[in-house]
Amino acid sequence: MTPAEALREKLEVFVFADDLFGENCYLIRRRDTMAALAVDPGLQLDRVLQEIDSDGLTLELILVTHGHIDHVAGVPALHAQTGAPIAMHGADLAILDWEAIAQYAFVPRGFTSFSIDTALTHGMTLAFQDLSLRVLHTPGHTQGSVCFLFGLDCFAGDTLFQRGIGRTDLPGGDMHKIVFSIRNVLYALPPKTVVHPGHGPATSIEEEKLLNPFVPAA
Repeated sequence: MTPAEALREKLEVFVFADDLFGENCYLIRRRDTMAALAVDPGLQLDRVLQEIDSDGLTLELILVTHGHIDHVAGVPALHAQTGAPIAMHGADLAILDWEAIAQYAFVPRGFTSFSIDTALTHGMTLAFQDLSLRVLHTPGHTQGSVCFLFGLDCFAGDTLFQRGIGRTDLPGGDMHKIVFSIRNVLYALPPKTVVHPGHGPATSIEEEKLLNPFVPAA
């Protein structure tokens, strides 16, 4: 068993998709302890909190792949209720218009702005007790888009989907950058790496290099 395969054995991944945007929030828990991480808590926060409470989990970190509202709507409340620090790339603070966000009908009542406890950079390693994950900066969908790599599991936000890629027509989007990020960062990962996207079902690096119509392997 390789180190990456051994790491996967230690983790359990739960996915919660919201009903409005189909945005995936991931709860990653260790099988050997009651520690957990949350990736992109959005409008499905009640179900995420229920899972944390029912299993008696301790949330150690809130990870944000990018700053779009469907991926951060639950961040302030989750931080307030668990005390878990927030990790996000600082470039995406510029696209969080707090006053405009507060006017959206779907935003949770009491939504407030939040600050970053850990500003992410490419190649940074984050500790999860005695385990670690690696940060991959993958700009294109937004300037601050990142992916989180746990061995052979990549939590890709809206950079790479099953047979798709993130849109680039919103502020901070750049088609050339997202193609570069996918080809030079994500496609460089081992083929068996599982991609857990921000929307839709999981896929793999191997499948997307072969079948993704937007970014075929060069």
